[in-house]
Amino acid sequence: MRFIKNHVGSLIAWILIVVISIFMLPNVNQLTREHSTISLPANVQSEVASTIGNHWGHHQNNTYQVVAVFNNQDGAMSKSDQKSVNQTIRYLKRHKSELGIKSMLTPYENSATKKNLISKDKTTELVQLNVSKKKSVSNINKQLTKAVKTDGIRTYITGADILQDDFSGAIQEGIKKTEVISVIFIFIVLILVFRSPIVPLISLLTVGVSFITAFSIVTNLVKNFNFPFSNFTQVFMVIVLFGIGTDYNILLYDRFKANLGNGMDKFEAAKNAQWNAGKTILMSGSSILIGFSALGLARFSVYKSAAGVAVGVAVLLIVLLTLNMFFMTTMGKTMFWPVKTFNGESESPFWRFLSKHSLAHPIIALVLVLAALSPFYFTYQNKLNYDDTAEIADSTPSKQGFLIVQKHFSKGTAEPATLYIKSNHTLDNEKDLKLIDQLTEQIKHTKGVKTVASVTQPSGSKIKKLYVNSQMKTVNNGVSTARNGLGKLSAGSQQMTNGLNSAATGTNQLNSGINSAATGANQLTSGLAQLSSGGNQMTNGLNQLSAGSQQLVNGMNQMSQQLSSQLTGANASQLQQLESGLPQINNGIQQLNSALQSAGTSIDTTGIQSNLQNVASQAQIIGSQLEQAGNTLKSIQGSAGSSSSASLDSVMTQFKAAESQANLNDQQKAVMEGAMQQILSGIQSQIASQTNSQTSELASQLQSVAQNLQTAGNADKSLAGSLQNVAGSASSLQNLNTQVATLKAQVAQLAQASNVALPGAVSALQQLTSGLNQIQSALGQGTNALGQLNTGINKLAAASPQLSNGINSAYSGSQQLSAGMGQLSAGSLQLNTGINKLAQSSPQITNGLNQLNSGLGEGQSYLTGLQKSAAAETFYIPKSVLHSNTFKPAIDNYMSSNRKITKITIVFDTNPSDEKATKDAENISNMARKSLKGTALSNATVAMGGQSSRINDIKNTASGDFVRTAAIMLIGIGIALMLITHSLLQPVYILGSLLLAYISSLSINHWLVGIFMHRSMLAWNTPFFSFIMLIALGVDYSIFLMTRYREIDENKYLPGERIYYACAIIGTVVISAAIILSGTFAALIPSGIPTLIEVAMTVIVGLIILVIILPIVMTSTIYLSYPIRNHVKDNQNKRKD
Repeated sequence: MRFIKNHVGSLIAWILIVVISIFMLPNVNQLTREHSTISLPANVQSEVASTIGNHWGHHQNNTYQVVAVFNNQDGAMSKSDQKSVNQTIRYLKRHKSELGIKSMLTPYENSATKKNLISKDKTTELVQLNVSKKKSVSNINKQLTKAVKTDGIRTYITGADILQDDFSGAIQEGIKKTEVISVIFIFIVLILVFRSPIVPLISLLTVGVSFITAFSIVTNLVKNFNFPFSNFTQVFMVIVLFGIGTDYNILLYDRFKANLGNGMDKFEAAKNAQWNAGKTILMSGSSILIGFSALGLARFSVYKSAAGVAVGVAVLLIVLLTLNMFFMTTMGKTMFWPVKTFNGESESPFWRFLSKHSLAHPIIALVLVLAALSPFYFTYQNKLNYDDTAEIADSTPSKQGFLIVQKHFSKGTAEPATLYIKSNHTLDNEKDLKLIDQLTEQIKHTKGVKTVASVTQPSGSKIKKLYVNSQMKTVNNGVSTARNGLGKLSAGSQQMTNGLNSAATGTNQLNSGINSAATGANQLTSGLAQLSSGGNQMTNGLNQLSAGSQQLVNGMNQMSQQLSSQLTGANASQLQQLESGLPQINNGIQQLNSALQSAGTSIDTTGIQSNLQNVASQAQIIGSQLEQAGNTLKSIQGSAGSSSSASLDSVMTQFKAAESQANLNDQQKAVMEGAMQQILSGIQSQIASQTNSQTSELASQLQSVAQNLQTAGNADKSLAGSLQNVAGSASSLQNLNTQVATLKAQVAQLAQASNVALPGAVSALQQLTSGLNQIQSALGQGTNALGQLNTGINKLAAASPQLSNGINSAYSGSQQLSAGMGQLSAGSLQLNTGINKLAQSSPQITNGLNQLNSGLGEGQSYLTGLQKSAAAETFYIPKSVLHSNTFKPAIDNYMSSNRKITKITIVFDTNPSDEKATKDAENISNMARKSLKGTALSNATVAMGGQSSRINDIKNTASGDFVRTAAIMLIGIGIALMLITHSLLQPVYILGSLLLAYISSLSINHWLVGIFMHRSMLAWNTPFFSFIMLIALGVDYSIFLMTRYREIDENKYLPGERIYYACAIIGTVVISAAIILSGTFAALIPSGIPTLIEVAMTVIVGLIILVIILPIVMTSTIYLSYPIRNHVKDNQNKRKD
């Protein structure tokens, strides 16, 4: 029975629960770090961006983004410093697997990284790392911090995840300080209140049991069921449980002590205290429980995480009303040792004073309260700081690295914004890249943006070669080159026209010379015919003599060779030999005649043989040269076409080279090549039609003449042979006088004929030479004008074979020579006609070239205008560049592995956490969506990630959820107050007082933070946490007061009197509880966490305000709420007086 009466079972149960709780408690540090990241609703754009980024690929999935900072505080890095940094980077690359590094970006990989990862003052370099999430952030931080240490260089590891982990660590350290300070403070205050060391120990023990149990429950719920949890959950559980737990214990112990003083034994006193004070504790605790439970309905993770306090409050209520019963029933009065006297409840002079004057002047009291607090309400500015890095001490290494990056780079470099564009098709094509580049340019021209980098501008600036204006410049240069070439062709065509006109004049002179040569050839044939009639033996000699006529043919052939522009001096020399050879032949014949007449019967054939052999040689050379002239004219026919074709092919080649440099697309190339080919084909056909027909006929005639001359040469050689035979048989002729006489007569006739024929041949050769010289000049001009036809008629004469046949063969050859001269004359006429036609057609070629040049000039003018226009500021990437190794790094860095996602990196010129940057991030995101509407990317998902976007989403989510959660909390507490007070008006008065205290405390705290913490804005979560603490905890004191108000007999006392007595009695408890709760929150100040410090200061100021205004407002409003009853009682008192 005693076991039950002393509640020993409660003690044993709670000991077991505490032991189990401690045993089941998970790793709190790890749990806190794992759940320290603020989670937002999945539909906000920063979360959408984060989800897209998690599917990026390239070994970047499930990674932490970390930055290694290398800084030389003494100035720009020296070569030695750079060498040390490079050694560290190589170490990181060698140990990537050990350190969990999936990918890294170093400063010297390319021009873009060099620009973005090296500060302008050369003092700082960055290395970006993507580290696997297999290890905890704290372990990664420790390993990388050790790995990047470099001699002579300051090194830091920083990044959003590193900073968040350090923030969690700082909070954990702050909690340890808070717990120790809270316990010491509560112990001291309770000693002062109860003047006993035992009561504080019992109070701390019961609250400690409730905290350990509740915290174990919450952390296990977090571990196993993903219960809401954050950095602030543990610290607020400590503050709230120790604060209100101590308050409730004071209320309970104070009633137990009063009961003992009233003569009750310890069992009765404990039971009475449990019933009366416990009722107040349950009602008060239920309102707090409702308030914190309402936070579970919040959408924002940070707000929801405070729901863990509700679990703590529930456990606290159970512990206080069960475990305390063991100590009270077991120890009794010993609990308050060394106190001997147990007086009743003490009154608070301060609250009694406030309540008394409020009863006397209720309206004035309310006006004074409003007048005192209204300025704080109207001066409050709801400007909050969303920069979480401000929560971390500047002495933290990760914060130091972060500040160095902000100092030496743009403020936004450390935390750039990332605009993701996710499409349902691949984006590595010219059309989509053009849209991405247009969007990049729009963002670059947005106010507040420092730099923008994308797949089309990986280094933050345009790649000039990928824009139409630069490409059009290349095209224009190519067109200019083509026009210059066409200009040269046009000038050459004009020169060709002039040269052909001169050539026509020269061919007329050539025709006249050929006619004279034909006359001479006929005379030579006549003379040889006379020589052939001299006898069989003399026939060979006479044929050898006709070799002299072949020298005339030689000269004529040399004239034909002058049709080429490159007639050699050797041919001219041969013509001179032919001219001199004919007189020698004549002289030889005269000498033969003289020798025969004077020598009697002896005949010397040696001289005749020699002369005839010379004549034969010259004739054969001339024949060969005419044959070569024919071949040359035939080659003219081919070379004219091939030369013009080669020239035009050269123009086409130059055009295609310019077209290739311009990076035109296939359709543009096809159109321009077709037009150019059509024009050049017309030019080529005109040239070919004017040259082919003329050169073929002339070549045929020259070949015929050449064959005749070669035949004559062979005849002269035969004549020489015959004379040699004649010489061999001279001895037999000496005995034949009759034959000698006949020979003399024939020789005499030959001499006479030679004097007639050979001089005429010399004159003909001279005319032929003159004509050929003239045609040489004319055709030289024509050949130079034709350009590519300069390989034309180079040599019109060739060496003639020696005459080896006899005089008969010479006679036959002379006849062929005459016929050939006729054909040559006809061919010369045809050549003249062809050159005239070609000269007439040449201006058409020149006009065609000029028209082509003019057309290209008009096109070039258009292209030049297009190049300088705004339309040319357009991105265009050829397929060859798109799929090249040069462009591949940009694709890999700014597109996902499946090429369906791209990102645009944006660096703001202000701190990414500033309000301006957050607004800029939102505006850019909206602008991007509007810009892509109506395009191929109109259905793409656009989401802005990064610190600025995340802060903007936190701001919008927190603000909206604050209002929603506060409304739920106030409604819940209001309903609870209605049930407790049995009134509709009193909850309104209570909540009004709490809200007034809250707004005023925030405004005052803003002023205090500026003075003592040198911060212009409160932390973004200070208003919310201050609200739930002041409302949830402040309502406690209202419930204490109103519960005591209801305990006073309403039949004996009027409402005004009842509230007056309630304020006087409960004031001590409330003030003591407020002091303890304020002290507990004050324990947060040494934590060094700005948010906790600001919340503590706001709650402390709010409690002070609440302690002052609560008796005033409640006394005045209750008195004014029941004016009739109070007025009747006042009149009765006056009558009694």
